[in-house]
Amino acid sequence: MYFKLFLPILLIIFLKFNSLLALTQDISLTIMVKSPLDMEYVLSKSICKVLDRELRISHSFGGSNTLDCQIHFDESVDEIIKKIEQNQFQYAVVKKEDLYDRPSNLAIRSVLYFPADKNYVFITNQNVDSEIIKEINYGILNHLLEFKYLHSSFINFTEDNLIVKQEIPMHMGTLRFSDEWKNEKKKRFIEVE
Repeated sequence: MYFKLFLPILLIIFLKFNSLLALTQDISLTIMVKSPLDMEYVLSKSICKVLDRELRISHSFGGSNTLDCQIHFDESVDEIIKKIEQNQFQYAVVKKEDLYDRPSNLAIRSVLYFPADKNYVFITNQNVDSEIIKEINYGILNHLLEFKYLHSSFINFTEDNLIVKQEIPMHMGTLRFSDEWKNEKKKRFIEVE
């Protein structure tokens, strides 16, 4: 008798906390940047740090996923963009101005936009799985407060200025994430009359 009453409560609790099981698949990122002395490197290391935080939360809820996040250096932005487009590497952080005067048919898509001391874009190849991009976005936005305090230039980051349509097209995973994130925020705030 009591078990029948207890079962729906357990089900509700499980469904409520199911969204906390963050990383639901193994993720491997190699983020290309130009130099370890530039802000692109700091942003890349910060992305890895907050994704590692999300992985630890996932492990505390019984997850067994893995995260491999590395930084790779290349001397030229042109080479970085070429390697991303040719799918030799899948991620990079570049200055937004470095993407100007490029052909519009590039296979590059934006994941997130970072308005720090200059404007930076976290880019990927259009062929990267949209579910992985969604998980990266969830990992970063779930720990946005921590991300903001990793560097003084990040203090003005908000949900609204990270997911912004720019000159380069957004990745489908980011678009899906944006819709789900906004719908989930609406569910959290229920007006009572």
